[in-house]
Amino acid sequence: MNSITLKPEICELYSLNEFILNELGEKNIQVDLIVEEVFVNIVDYSKTDFIIVNAEFRKPTLTVEFIDNGIEFNPLLKENPPLPDDIDEAQIGGLGIFLTKEIADELDYTYVNSENHLKIIKKVE
Repeated sequence: MNSITLKPEICELYSLNEFILNELGEKNIQVDLIVEEVFVNIVDYSKTDFIIVNAEFRKPTLTVEFIDNGIEFNPLLKENPPLPDDIDEAQIGGLGIFLTKEIADELDYTYVNSENHLKIIKKVE
């Protein structure tokens, strides 16, 4: 598995996207969405000192693991937000974790040694 260590800063998203692209070999909009949503949530809310991302692509499965030493947070326990009846009623924010849960094939969360570990498995065709 390849690994990158990032500062908890939004500008690091460019490096993360490049890292994932190098692992995957081609752009994938669903993978990009998952990676961005998870990374931005960690940066915005975790108060972490670092973010480690491990990635491995073995056709057709991409495994990405986010590790941080921020506030303990299990996104799998977050309740899904109410969905609007139409696009005009939609509000900005609050759907990132929901979309990640919907798009990923598997999600696994553990809190070990004062670190959040979120593993995401996505089949990429």
